[in-house]
Amino acid sequence: MNFYKTTKWIHKREKILRRDEYMCRECKRYGKTTAATTVHHIIPLAWCLSYRISLALMSINLISFCDSCHDKMHDRLSRKLTNIGLTWVKRMGETGLKWIEKYAGEW
Repeated sequence: MNFYKTTKWIHKREKILRRDEYMCRECKRYGKTTAATTVHHIIPLAWCLSYRISLALMSINLISFCDSCHDKMHDRLSRKLTNIGLTWVKRMGETGLKWIEKYAGEW
């Protein structure tokens, strides 16, 4: 099953884009207005599907980005989060900090 083709994901993706006003949240931090094209899993989807599937569709774990900013969140070869990606995990508060403490090195 391809998670990104499920009805639940399609509806959730639209809800997150609408919540974020269809704007890239990373660009917004720097005063830019860039259209969002991607909904990103702050804690990686692969981890969610392996360990805590409910987190895959939780709004706290999803954020809208433009393609350029999304590419900065994780290394495409290793699939590990970059420092910028980890910054967004930390912004999740307690959930993110617990994840970093236990699993960030693996993912």
